[in-house]
Amino acid sequence: MKNNKTNTFRLATTAFVTLAVVVSSCGATSSSAAEIGGQKISRDELELTITELSDAGQTPVVDGEIAGDTARSVLTALIQGAAAKEILKKYGQEITKADRDEISVSIKQNTDTSEFTDHLKELIIELNAGGLALKRIVAPDAETAAKMYNATPASLGVMCVRHLVVKEEATAKEALKKISGGAEFAEVAGEYSIEPNAKESGGALSGDKNACMLLSEYQSGFDPDFTAGALLAKPGVASAPVKSSFGYHIILIRPFVEVATDISALLEANAGELLFNGYISTSKIKVDSAYGRWNSARGAIVAN
Repeated sequence: MKNNKTNTFRLATTAFVTLAVVVSSCGATSSSAAEIGGQKISRDELELTITELSDAGQTPVVDGEIAGDTARSVLTALIQGAAAKEILKKYGQEITKADRDEISVSIKQNTDTSEFTDHLKELIIELNAGGLALKRIVAPDAETAAKMYNATPASLGVMCVRHLVVKEEATAKEALKKISGGAEFAEVAGEYSIEPNAKESGGALSGDKNACMLLSEYQSGFDPDFTAGALLAKPGVASAPVKSSFGYHIILIRPFVEVATDISALLEANAGELLFNGYISTSKIKVDSAYGRWNSARGAIVAN
């Protein structure tokens, strides 16, 4: 299931100020470029940010046009900034002056901002200060975590998955019928899955010393069709066949009681970042079609 992509956006200065070169220009069709959690990101704000980045030599301009991927990268960053504020508010935190001051010092030490406008500097500071504030979020208690997981597993920013993969859809349906008939998923995975270690792992996709993996690892390193299928799966219920570049998968989100300790360990290590990524990957995010569409399996805007 893994692919070779490993780049993910993080609320860090260099991630925002070194946006990459890209391909086609875009024309927006509404006053809002995007919306998340009731927060609207205006087209004017997006275009101003892109223009200021361009004037500062941070984004390429070809024949007077900004590339489409550049606009998508900037808009994704603005959406992430809005999402961070929503999560901070939900968990009783906020960006403080100390956060902003710390980021400001870091930028001055590591980045030449002599060509940046005051608006651009403030925006970059605000986006990255959100990352510091997220670190203060305390992990939800076990009861709350269980409710969140059972309703929408990925909302915790972790994925606790078993799967099997076969070459033919008919074979996947045959395996699913056995599981639906009461057979243990791990046993069926060992019998059917073409993965080399399926008999030993029972189809478990595990992290380092943990039964679960970070959602961000799926978004950056796994086949996007597989990740999309995993995001839609429900705890304890084997999914219908999901097609990816590797074949046909049956996906099972492991029950909370089976992985509660593993989830707790991951949340204790970095609750804010996990809850942020869970929120942005499970929320309804509207994007003006002129810029592309939101892809939860990637945690970013992609071309239509």
